[in-house]
Amino acid sequence: MRALAVLALALAAAPALAQQPAARPARPAAAPAPDTSTCDVQIDTSRYSQFTQVGNAYDTYGWGGVWAHCRGQPTTMFADSVAWYPALNQLRMVGDVRFRDSVSILDADSVTYFLRQERLFARGHVYTKNLKTGSDLRGDNLDYYRAAPPLRDTVELVARDRPTIHFYASHPATPQDTQPFLVVSDRARMKGNDRFWGGGNVTINRSDLAASGDSGQINLTRNAAALLGSPQLNGVGPDAYHLRGDRIDFALTPEHEIHGVLSSGHAAARGSDWSLDADTIALTLDSGKVQLAEAWGGKGEAEGRARRPRAVSGRHTIVADSLDIHMPGQQVRLVWAFGRARTTTRDSGSTAEDWLAGDSLRADFAARRDSATGKSRSELEHLTSFGTAQALYHVEPSDTAGTGGRKAVDYSRGRRIDIALANSKVQTVDVVGQVDGVYLEPVPPPADTSHADSTRADTTRGAADTTRAAADTAHAPPAATTRRSTPGRGSATPPAPPATPRPAKPASLPPARP
Repeated sequence: MRALAVLALALAAAPALAQQPAARPARPAAAPAPDTSTCDVQIDTSRYSQFTQVGNAYDTYGWGGVWAHCRGQPTTMFADSVAWYPALNQLRMVGDVRFRDSVSILDADSVTYFLRQERLFARGHVYTKNLKTGSDLRGDNLDYYRAAPPLRDTVELVARDRPTIHFYASHPATPQDTQPFLVVSDRARMKGNDRFWGGGNVTINRSDLAASGDSGQINLTRNAAALLGSPQLNGVGPDAYHLRGDRIDFALTPEHEIHGVLSSGHAAARGSDWSLDADTIALTLDSGKVQLAEAWGGKGEAEGRARRPRAVSGRHTIVADSLDIHMPGQQVRLVWAFGRARTTTRDSGSTAEDWLAGDSLRADFAARRDSATGKSRSELEHLTSFGTAQALYHVEPSDTAGTGGRKAVDYSRGRRIDIALANSKVQTVDVVGQVDGVYLEPVPPPADTSHADSTRADTTRGAADTTRAAADTAHAPPAATTRRSTPGRGSATPPAPPATPRPAKPASLPPARP
């Protein structure tokens, strides 16, 4: 009888293989509870299961489809097979893993749950979704840190190998309510519902932008974002803007639309008919289009450490210490230039350059439709220079005859200079206060003597004739000379023939000597 009792106890303690779903045996009263884990794992059902006693606990193995949950929580788990190690506070799930709690879902090929850290490490076809905001992540691996005070107050995600993230600020009622940022990077980290960090070839895309950089971050709590490491920002559409620099910062509206962009360090921006270079550029946007551009330089220009802002629109270039460019609808309408301002205009196919300079400068542009392309473009129509104003421009001379198409040069100085243009050509110039200047008419080109007629010289006559011709010309009147008239200097007249007549030729020659 005693032998049978010992055998029965040994069989009870040996591992058992159940052919029907079996519940895990009750935990012994002496088993220690996890100190920091919020999950007390309970294996609910499995097609096959096996239990192994380790100390005062049982390691549990289940396969053929296993359901489990965290006792007292709305947290459920499913996998093709499960290994639960209570002594290690570790749960391993393999094959079609599905993890659900109150804040997110997690699917993967395999998941290891480290209960002391409240960390789930997922591998293979990973997909997780924030149930509050709708943000999701797809990738090959993921470290999922659950919210578990005092360990951490918010959920944190860390992924590698270029995961793809749809990043929402809040869960949209309809897809049209808000658009997510589509983010891809070598490494990604998300914290809570509204913070993202990415490193290594980061790209951020949405219907209104395409941005990239070596690293980036989005903080929707502060309505801000940033890109670092050769970042670029591109708008979309046929008249899209483009921006680059050493760092790009974004300012977002409460609806998380981009309304401001700041590019710092070697900044450059351009649009369909304008470009801007500076040390720092700030853009104000509305509906994905630039409305205002501000640019300024830094200290150390003489040493080459900073660049003065330089704006180009068509054939016009404006340089100053700082620029304000108003461009409603992303077309240049008004430019204010402050500090050593200067604008230059160069005619196509000509080296002549008109310029206007002063302490500050205002340039007004008008919209003109290009007949060739059918698109609207900006055309300069008025310039005003303030304080120590100077201007040099080329105009048609008062007398265009004989100038060879060259233009007159007008240089003016004053306290204020206003220039009106039409078709980008100077029409009127008004100079106010302490006016002086110089006006230079083009000098007529010299007479062309390279085509003198050499066919009149008769070289067929003999030496005797030549001698006679020379003797005869000694008494011939001098040839008439002419000089080109020069306006203002009068003209020269040829001299009169000499008064003494030429001697008459003898009537007959003496007879020849025998």
